[in-house]
Amino acid sequence: VAELWERLEEINWRMNVFDEGSDVTKVNNSYPKPAAIAADTYRVIADSIHFNTLTHGAFDITVWPLIELWKKSAKRNTLPTEAEIREVKKALGSDKIALLSDHHVSVLHQETKIDLGGIAGGYAVDEAVRILREHGFLDFLIDEGGDLFLSGKNCEGKPWRIGIRHPRDPQEMMEVLVLSNQAVTTSGDYEQFYEIQNERWSHIMNPLTGYPPKSVVSATVIAPTTEEADALATALCVLDPRQGVDLINSLGEGFACLLIEQAPDEHWVRHESVRYPTIKKWKGRK
Repeated sequence: VAELWERLEEINWRMNVFDEGSDVTKVNNSYPKPAAIAADTYRVIADSIHFNTLTHGAFDITVWPLIELWKKSAKRNTLPTEAEIREVKKALGSDKIALLSDHHVSVLHQETKIDLGGIAGGYAVDEAVRILREHGFLDFLIDEGGDLFLSGKNCEGKPWRIGIRHPRDPQEMMEVLVLSNQAVTTSGDYEQFYEIQNERWSHIMNPLTGYPPKSVVSATVIAPTTEEADALATALCVLDPRQGVDLINSLGEGFACLLIEQAPDEHWVRHESVRYPTIKKWKGRK
């Protein structure tokens, strides 16, 4: 347990955008010179670029300048201007990151800043899984702020049962999943969101438009690893629901998803992948 917590704390400070001594801060303050970072941070950045390509730009760790713009706008209770969004978008994109030898990373635009918040938690859970299994533990559940991995069986010797909360009603359970040796992550505007001029805006940013997504309010992804589930759940909040489901279906065995879309007339629409392990199915309501 001590080894596990030491590793989680190491990942937390090293990949934290708010920590002045983190690898992420080193990268964000490095322009125009390369930054030397740890091997694990380098790997997570490389994985992030892979997910950026896989999701056609929907998952993007260079979205931090956009997040900062919306935070400032929320404080003054006004929407960002189109000019502000256009300017910020110039610094976004995985093509603004260069992976160099010896774990060096270079940002290619002066305003480019990275944020690993959409993937580092999943990577941390996978590291915890590795450590526990190396020490002989096979049956356990790890929950890191909503990024879960369910190994083996529960205390009753059965597969784990995981509930998914309704995005607007904390007292309502949308689904119950039955999982073993899989990861599951749910992203959405459950608790983190901006309120500007009495309108709710998700904290998740669409790097392609510069605005928070308004359609998908909840994206649950099941995957072989928590890093995959974490990154894909973020991306599926951004993509068109049908495009997101098609992406998960294309990934094959071990991947599944449930998306909840808020239609223009305020009713809920569910979209699920072909492979979806549920024992209680929420049919949706207004």
